[in-house]
Amino acid sequence: MFYTQSSTMRKIVELFLLIIVMAAIDPLLNIKLSEWDIRPFFFFILLFSLRYGLYIGVLSFLLVSLYRIGSLYIAGDDVLLLFYNTSEQAWFFIHLLTAIVCGLYSTSFRERYESLHYRFQETDDENQELTETITMLEHSHKRMQEKVLDSEHSLNRIFQIGLRLDQPSPELVRNEAINVLSELFRAETLGLYHVDSSKKSLRLRLRKGEAEHLPQTIFTEGDSHIYQRMLTQKTIILRTVEDEAEAPVLVGPIVSQDEVTEAIVIHQIDFAKLTSHELQIMSLILEWTATRINRANSQMQQQERNSMYPGTRMYKHEAFSSLVTQQEKRKEEFDIPYSILEIPFYTSVDVSLVETEIILRTRLRELDIIAYNHSTSTFYFLLPGTNQENAVIVRERIKALLQEKDGMYVS
Repeated sequence: MFYTQSSTMRKIVELFLLIIVMAAIDPLLNIKLSEWDIRPFFFFILLFSLRYGLYIGVLSFLLVSLYRIGSLYIAGDDVLLLFYNTSEQAWFFIHLLTAIVCGLYSTSFRERYESLHYRFQETDDENQELTETITMLEHSHKRMQEKVLDSEHSLNRIFQIGLRLDQPSPELVRNEAINVLSELFRAETLGLYHVDSSKKSLRLRLRKGEAEHLPQTIFTEGDSHIYQRMLTQKTIILRTVEDEAEAPVLVGPIVSQDEVTEAIVIHQIDFAKLTSHELQIMSLILEWTATRINRANSQMQQQERNSMYPGTRMYKHEAFSSLVTQQEKRKEEFDIPYSILEIPFYTSVDVSLVETEIILRTRLRELDIIAYNHSTSTFYFLLPGTNQENAVIVRERIKALLQEKDGMYVS
């Protein structure tokens, strides 16, 4: 490796310092360095020419020449003889040639060294870039493996979810949907609401968590922008800064035949689960829930055809007890209240059950269930999500409605 010195000033200081030292020692010790057969100044020029190249080598020759002339002048010799004496001319020629040849030699090899050094640096920089690229590729490869494993896990997880949602009745599908969403997304407070046909209100079916955040009825008109966006866009909606302070974190639609029939409302959720990948999984679960509810409804309609009066959605009294049992289980699991009304009535006119059901439905919600005992002329009403206080109000409404119709008497 060549000795490198980037400071030109330091090179010149070294040159002058050494020549001054030699010039100081020469008269002090009277050793006459310029007259030696093996002259130290020759090695002086040789050293600086090889060490620093052509320009410093020529400068060292000029300093030695000045010292030679100055020493002769101080000694009282004829300075002009230096330019006429053949041996002195040879001295100047040999020293100048040494400075030029050695300087050029040093400069050429120094340039080659610097060129190789620059190439080495470029190669080293490229190696570092390649090393960083390989590191990034290894990291990306590892992430891709994790993604593949995560995808496989997701597929297996979705398959298990599908098995859980594959239930024989719509209520069991809804129960599993709430449990799946709560477990999968670590949602502590969430509810499943029925969307009425007018799209103006949501009625609570199921809930988990704090009841104060999940009221029995949510009205979608007014300042409920998040619900309006959900009903319009028919997709999962996250709360924004423009929504009201009481708005949930997330609402998701359950769409059946291009209509939002039910909705998931989540108030407390693990925000780490709100990635685009997780939201796609949630959207898939909601779509799957909709298809399973529709399929279960179709199967139930065929199975319950004999449990209902022809042409109505009114159950026979024998099937009513099983519906109450299902509602009791939901109350125990999800803390959803329910009420049962029993209203006997008599009529002096011939009114069909179809007409009677149409009249009664005007005072009931879409999710309320009606049953009729023909032998005792008694109506039974199952009101999910309704406490006893509100059930009394509903009872009075129904009695008043029936009494308004001619020939109908309520006991």
